[in-house]
Formats: sequence, structure tokens, C-alpha cells
Amino acid sequence: MIVNAGGVVLSRRALGENDRLCSVFTEHLGKVPTRFVGVCRAKGKLKALTEPGVWGEYRLHLSPRSEFAKAVGGRLIRSFPRWREDLGCTFDALACLEMLDRLTPDRQPSPEKYRLICAALAALDESPSGWLVASFGLRLAEMLGIGLRERAPAPCRRVWDLLHDEEFAALSGAPFDDDASAAARCLLDEHLAAHAGRRLRAFEFRDAWSGVQGVPA
Repeated sequence: MIVNAGGVVLSRRALGENDRLCSVFTEHLGKVPTRFVGVCRAKGKLKALTEPGVWGEYRLHLSPRSEFAKAVGGRLIRSFPRWREDLGCTFDALACLEMLDRLTPDRQPSPEKYRLICAALAALDESPSGWLVASFGLRLAEMLGIGLRERAPAPCRRVWDLLHDEEFAALSGAPFDDDASAAARCLLDEHLAAHAGRRLRAFEFRDAWSGVQGVPA
């Protein structure tokens, strides 16, 4: 069966010499492990559609005999070039992608999670905010039934409802507080690590980068 599906690439890895295996979160099929055959060859097609954070329309061949879908076509919707040019925003985008990838099972349809990741990536591109990663993680946790709405750290109490309910694009207008942001990220980091089985790599990388740069995480 061949279907057309809007999707966001959450992660990718090499598969064999010339193929890539991507985790693609689609609107109506959920997270689908998808094989892109031959994309690493010099004349390989669809390579741009395998990059983490790319939003595209994918033409997928689904077979009951394979755990992987096979990409047979597609078109780019958005590649979000602005956050890719800023290392801090790139870490934030990768954190959102990894949260969704690590905490959701394959092939469990969830249009609301698809809309959540698309909105987060668009906001990082158009109106980035230091609150966005925490806000994304808190909303994802609620969707997964492991929410933290009743566990606001003391520095975050004045913004806790905002982080759960405000549109991502509007977060850039909220006054930023380093201590509150760090407290929210720390709680989210520990909570999601407990459910994912290990700490998210994006949080580890962000901490290492922040230490080198001497800026708050």
C-alpha cells in the first residue's frame, strides 16, 4: 500500500552503505521508521527529506511484511533555515525532536503531537524563545499522561500555566528568567529520563555547550 503523509523527521541513521533509516512522525500514522534507499549516493534523491527537523510530504510504501516503511517520493514543506543557523536554537529543536522520538511508540496515530512538533519548529524559526523547550516538553508530557502541571518548581510558579497553555509563537514576548528556565528544564530532564530510561542526549549536549560558552543552559 502506498500513502501520502505529512511528516517531520525526528532522527536519522545510516543503514548499509547508501541508505538511511529515519524516524518520521506523520500526521495520521504516528511515528514511522522509514527507509530511504540510495539517498547517500552522489545522485541520490530525497536526501534533503532525511534531515532531522525537516517537514515534508512523504510518499510511503507500507508492507505488512516489513517493520519499515519505504520512502518512494516526497516534497519539502519547510526546512526551517533560521534555527539551523543558530547553535542554541538548533539544540532546542533537537531536544524537541528527541523528546517526541524517545517517548512515543511506533505507529500510534496522534495528530495533536504532529501539530505540536510542527508548531514548535515553526516558532523556533520565526520567534525563538528560551521558554520553548520547557513548554514543548511539558505539553508532550501531558499528552502522554505523565504531566507535571501540579509540580511547578518554586521559581516557575508565575509562568507555569503560561508554559502549558500559551501559543509557542507568543512565548517570545514573555519576560525571560534564567533561574526559572533552568528549574523547569531540570525538572523536565529528570522526569523524562525516568520514563525514557536514560537522559536525553540533546540535554546532555546543551549542558556541555553551555559550559563551554559560559552561558545558562
